Amino acid sequence: MSDWDFLHEMRDEGYSSEEIADAAASGASPRDWEYIAKQEAKMEREIVNKPSRKSRRIRTKISKCRVVFFDLEFYVPEASRSENGFCYNPWDKSCKILGGSFLLANPVKDFDITESDVLKKTKSLWLWEHPSEKELLQQIYNLLKGAYDTVRDAHDGAVSPILCGIGITSSDVPILFELFKRFKILTNSEAFSFQNGFRSIDLSQLAVATFNNPNKLLYPKTKGHILNKYLPDTKFETGKSVWELYELKNYEAIQSRVLSEVYSTHRCYELIKSDIDKFKSLELSHKKREKAASKILV
Repeated sequence: MSDWDFLHEMRDEGYSSEEIADAAASGASPRDWEYIAKQEAKMEREIVNKPSRKSRRIRTKISKCRVVFFDLEFYVPEASRSENGFCYNPWDKSCKILGGSFLLANPVKDFDITESDVLKKTKSLWLWEHPSEKELLQQIYNLLKGAYDTVRDAHDGAVSPILCGIGITSSDVPILFELFKRFKILTNSEAFSFQNGFRSIDLSQLAVATFNNPNKLLYPKTKGHILNKYLPDTKFETGKSVWELYELKNYEAIQSRVLSEVYSTHRCYELIKSDIDKFKSLELSHKKREKAASKILV
């Protein structure tokens, strides 16, 4: 069998044209992918855990890390609505934060689990379950503070919990910390320090590398783009539909929608991570071929 016969086998085994093209470019067959990924992971662990000459590197305790998948919803009264753009403003007192759902995922226990398990582990906090917006925000702060303390205490402050969502760096994250300031849950200084103690993974940015980008402009992908690629059977109406649901007091529909959004974010994270692992495996294979070719030339 020639070195390239595996490409024909891949077609017979149901691999997509994109996967076959990647394999052809790298020279690595699917049976090599798992081995390559393990070897690269081993190399990266050796680099990460190698002590620094100047100081001891704090080793990441994966079971003590947290990825906070979350989605928030807001209400904007008719007077503050516009046809385009993001209408909610945390300093507009006529607007309301309705609440949201939060999955404090343990990387050891809370990945590669079923949808029902994801939903069971997700905690929801809603305005209609609290006497005021401030009380709701206090509970959200308490939840985030718990994740913050778990991670940073276990690593002497050297590792941070991760906030994860789609489009969160331009909406949910800054809004939340502005609300903590507005409702005096934190001072300006405390809010800055607390926010700086987290790291954010915005899938709208991370997913850019998994799409074809035909020009020099790298632009964040929309939720629709990401869902269409990774979960094509999942569709969500715009956030503006929540305003009508809130006015109709259809709270159950809002809760169900947000839980589904958190699950979708969690699943897209897993699928994007899987794509990145494939890219790195192909890169390692390419490096090995280059090294072997250089030896032949010498």
